[in-house]
Amino acid sequence: MSAEARGDGAVVGQLAGQVAIVMGAGRGIGAAIAQRFSREGATVVVADVSERAANACADRIGSSAQPVRCDVADEDDVAAALAAAVARTGGLDIVINNAALGSSTPMADTSRAEWDRVLGITLNGTFHTIKHAVPHLRRRGGGAIVNISSIAGRHAMPSMAAYSAAKAGVDALTRTAAVELRADNIRVNAIVPGMIRTTAAIGASAALSGALGMPVEDFITRRQQRWGEPDEVAAVATHLAGPDASFTTGMFYLLDNASSLLP
Repeated sequence: MSAEARGDGAVVGQLAGQVAIVMGAGRGIGAAIAQRFSREGATVVVADVSERAANACADRIGSSAQPVRCDVADEDDVAAALAAAVARTGGLDIVINNAALGSSTPMADTSRAEWDRVLGITLNGTFHTIKHAVPHLRRRGGGAIVNISSIAGRHAMPSMAAYSAAKAGVDALTRTAAVELRADNIRVNAIVPGMIRTTAAIGASAALSGALGMPVEDFITRRQQRWGEPDEVAAVATHLAGPDASFTTGMFYLLDNASSLLP
């Protein structure tokens, strides 16, 4: 169901009246989630380390979107971005942790700088956002946090040690936060996508082919049958953020066309 206006002009949709912030919303999965949330009636804060990307995504969405620059690896930047979002919109109900940085370097060749950067954005960024979003969510009487994880956090992925470790950490944060925050009526769930057709994924196909030991398209055909689409992730995020998931927390929603079930 997409948002629509009633006769009195009020917006009706799964997320009507809600305020959401989407970290890493400048493109790909994050942009798809921001756009879907807007269609479902939410006011959306589009956060991205690239101010240009955040502005472009917000412009595409329209008046229901507010852009904000945010480097999730910087805890002070995250706290400031959340405070600015709340000041502009009046509150916060939904948090999407989508900001991440991939890697495709064999473990023995991974520099400490690369390791720190991948974990700083992908894992620390999720921690920073949850930590500083909780007080805002509590003031609203609760809310929903959806973390975007990855099958790389669950399976051995050669040459992706930093990314895999970071996403496994996101899973651990999800479990702990779900238990810690349920008394505050804050639900914490994660989506675990397989290969999703984004500009970043397509651009990294050559490196991923080396890591996988076969062309990416062959891997997808054998494991997933096809690419997943950003809009399919956005649909699940909408459900987990919305009222139909009111008793759902600590859940990991696998979105990989059953590839995880294969040997």
